Amino acid sequence: MSKQISLREAASLIEGGDAISPGGTLLHRTPAALIREIARAGLRDLTLIKPSPGYDADLLCAAGAVKRIISGIVTFEAEFGLAPHYRKAIEKGLTGLTEHA
Repeated sequence: MSKQISLREAASLIEGGDAISPGGTLLHRTPAALIREIARAGLRDLTLIKPSPGYDADLLCAAGAVKRIISGIVTFEAEFGLAPHYRKAIEKGLTGLTEHA
């Protein structure tokens, strides 16, 4: 019996209000397909906990899925700049932002 599940099934294990901590750093080794599936699922009020998110935080902010981010930095790295949807979420008052140095 296979223990593999589809991305849709994996995303369905997450509920609104949950805390998630996907792997990867900035733009490297992020489970991008799963992040897109979480965004498609229409989840809300998620807490994203990750030392240095990038694409994942930006996409989840664009989807309106994130209520709180606990991180060290959110960026697309020096040559690409600040994640634009994350920045818009901050400007609109994203609640619960905690950045650790």
